[in-house]
Amino acid sequence: MNTRRAAALCAAAVVLLSACTPTDGPFTARKSAASATAKVRSLVPTKVPTTAPTARVSRPPQPAALTRNPIYRAGKLTAPRCVEPAMPATSLRKVQTYYAEFVACLNKAWAPVIRKAGFTFTPPKLAVVPGKSPTSPCHGDDAWAFYCGDTIYLGAQENLDDYKRRPGVALAWMALTITHEYGHHVQALTGMRLAEYEWETTANGADAQREESRRVELQAHCFGGAYFGADQESFPVDSEWLDLRNKAIRNSRDPDHDHGDVANFALWHFNGFEAAGPSACDTYTADPTLVG
Repeated sequence: MNTRRAAALCAAAVVLLSACTPTDGPFTARKSAASATAKVRSLVPTKVPTTAPTARVSRPPQPAALTRNPIYRAGKLTAPRCVEPAMPATSLRKVQTYYAEFVACLNKAWAPVIRKAGFTFTPPKLAVVPGKSPTSPCHGDDAWAFYCGDTIYLGAQENLDDYKRRPGVALAWMALTITHEYGHHVQALTGMRLAEYEWETTANGADAQREESRRVELQAHCFGGAYFGADQESFPVDSEWLDLRNKAIRNSRDPDHDHGDVANFALWHFNGFEAAGPSACDTYTADPTLVG
């Protein structure tokens, strides 16, 4: 990634987003793991220890699965020419339908490039459930949206409540959420989820672990942006939707600092959008200032 270009994009994102102070929004999705490591991930500390820190140890080289993954060279996504599901978030059934139709489009967009990169494509499972906190084999907190194993979990109540307050922004947030969580599925299919987990366990301290987590999450934002870039004509990504998307991003929060701040959320989403594919989504070699 060209650092000068990325810095310029970051500055542009800051200008775009500084017009509105972020407010509490539904950005509570937490990092999850591939099925083989999902339960182990919960053992990684997320708070700075109160005891004296242990001595720093040298880390092994970053895995090639992260920095030189074939997915980066697989080209642009296929444009499935989907239209955003015309389904207001007014009932559990309608929320389920919205996400199911969206995932079907994402399957069409991502399957060709995943296969071209030499990986086997399998569609994710989808679990959209009542309430705000889905139950899964690898999640025990109050997250409403996350990826576990080969399944995207979503708690519909978050969307139902949000839609009552601000329907347009709520639908834009639903679109951002499902493309983000699908991005984690792409990471799993391409070996990056497991490689990143193993790499993260070698990080020196909680701050370093959170930085690695942000690289994972910001890459998922980038993969999400790639879909919108590829399918922008039919979706459509018009000025009205862009305005709603920008409002949704401004409202995002990262209280645990493990997903990335608003400016970097915007930066990586825009990187993916501009590339219309995964080529711009190598967050693992990006400067730390771009994954804050």
